[in-house]
Amino acid sequence: MISALTRIAWLLLGCILIVPLLSAFGCKDDKAVTPNESLPGGPGNPVIELIQVPSYGKADDLKGQIWHAKPAGHNIVVCLYKGGWWNKPVTSIHSSGLWTCDVTTEAGDERATKFSVFLIPANYQPPTLIGEQTLPPDFLSHSVANFEITRTATAFYRTSTFSGYDWTVKSSSSLVGPGPNFFSSTADNVWLDSAGQLHLKITTKDNKWYCGEVVSQRSFGYGRYIFHLATKADQLNENIVLGLFTWDDAPEYTHREIDIEFSRWGVKNNDNAQFVVQPWDQPGNIRRYNVQFTTDSSRHSFEWKSSNILFQSYLANNLVSYWNYAGKSIPVPGNENARINLWLMNGWAPSDKKEVEMIIKKFEFIP
Repeated sequence: MISALTRIAWLLLGCILIVPLLSAFGCKDDKAVTPNESLPGGPGNPVIELIQVPSYGKADDLKGQIWHAKPAGHNIVVCLYKGGWWNKPVTSIHSSGLWTCDVTTEAGDERATKFSVFLIPANYQPPTLIGEQTLPPDFLSHSVANFEITRTATAFYRTSTFSGYDWTVKSSSSLVGPGPNFFSSTADNVWLDSAGQLHLKITTKDNKWYCGEVVSQRSFGYGRYIFHLATKADQLNENIVLGLFTWDDAPEYTHREIDIEFSRWGVKNNDNAQFVVQPWDQPGNIRRYNVQFTTDSSRHSFEWKSSNILFQSYLANNLVSYWNYAGKSIPVPGNENARINLWLMNGWAPSDKKEVEMIIKKFEFIP
């Protein structure tokens, strides 16, 4: 994940060399910053992002990512509420900032209704909880970041079925990547219309801007990923990014990130689209282009093979951009997901202060 400032600096260098290079910024989810093994996300206030939260009644792991804190100097402690508070053994953090906690080690854990997660210094030994009705103040006083979420038997993180696949709707109560931004899972930001089309909207409320993202629950691997748009993407405000991409939380192969992105990256007269195979700063891994939408309907795809990745953009049935990547950065499949997001570069508000909505008609995958 590459910072927007790095993108701009690279663009300026590209202008001097008369080479149209600009970074690819993708998830996302998870795509806020250049990977930094010692301090994920770079300097900033420590943040906990939850990546996977098990559904009520399921014996799955709780997974997350920390930002702006050194993994080697910190641990994660997870507390769960099931009629009282209980905590799990201290969880170590990978150098990338990723962590995984088994939250169903005891009877009844799968029916816990709350998770409270604390980022604590590595030299702090938290007290053991065995059904206390309140969390001890000691946890809060020693934590550098914390996150609490509630789940029920009927709802948790919101999910939606779009184009025949199940998707999780991203939600955050603190600033997370990409951007960083606040992401909302409410119907104000992510919804399906009566025709089954996906709507993503950037909104503002109480002086905060909220973005939208969906993540496929299925991992597809090699094949053709096709995103059909039902609104024009060429006139997005220069601070807005529409991302159509793959992403794996594991850091191998640069998170298996393959991107189609529409954005001017903060520069009004910049090209408005790009194809990217991460890492973006590897020579030959990015293709910038400019497209003018003459119709609301467009189709954008990449076909991922072991030998090459073929990118295409169509307006109606007219091919407007094409790139066949056969470089050294082609990832092998892992646990990547297809993702679609609409977000703000660097978390900056649109320069025109207007909310914006994009409609994705459908998503297709062809093995």
